[in-house]
Amino acid sequence: MVKKKSTFKRIDKNTGIESEISTATAAEPIKDRSIIEGIKTALNTKKTRKYYALFCTGINTALRISDILKLRVSDVETGYVHTTETKTGKRKQFPINDGLKAVLANYIKEFKLKDNDYLFFSNRKDGIRNIQYIDQSQAYRKLKEVVENLYPEIHFSTHVLRKTCGFWLYNQTKDITLVMHALNHSSVAVTMRYIGLTQESVDNAFNGLNL
Repeated sequence: MVKKKSTFKRIDKNTGIESEISTATAAEPIKDRSIIEGIKTALNTKKTRKYYALFCTGINTALRISDILKLRVSDVETGYVHTTETKTGKRKQFPINDGLKAVLANYIKEFKLKDNDYLFFSNRKDGIRNIQYIDQSQAYRKLKEVVENLYPEIHFSTHVLRKTCGFWLYNQTKDITLVMHALNHSSVAVTMRYIGLTQESVDNAFNGLNL
């Protein structure tokens, strides 16, 4: 997974001079299972257990980070995720797979969380649990630090979690329409671009075409 570079033009308001700025392109899904396992292992410590559970939730539910952070224990304790998407306003309900179910059960038990507690609660500086959930910038910083220290070739953003879930869901089902609905996208083309499948799918189709 290479950090591709793209450029854009910037004009200085004071001098009017145009310059070219180099920036990393949008993050891609993690397509290597060994990398996923490496990240999980690194996060699965007492100090970062919250972010381990967050990472596992992201790659197994396809929820946006804004919706994951607002989850309460009661939203997941039945074995289903129950939530309303912030961006679309759509109500979502879907089963939690066995692996994630075990992660969340152990996490809830370890931190003695109650039904109405936020899963990904914030702490005050004195270590006492706050009634708020952690914010997106905190989640991003913590995950980025671990992921890019381990795998500097990855350009991490919180979208990586959702994209990774979409990619592996497609890899398992080969049903792009199903993935489109899971991600609540407007078209198959949008979904294919989002999970990085457009060119890969074309290449695989031609490689498999032996008439």
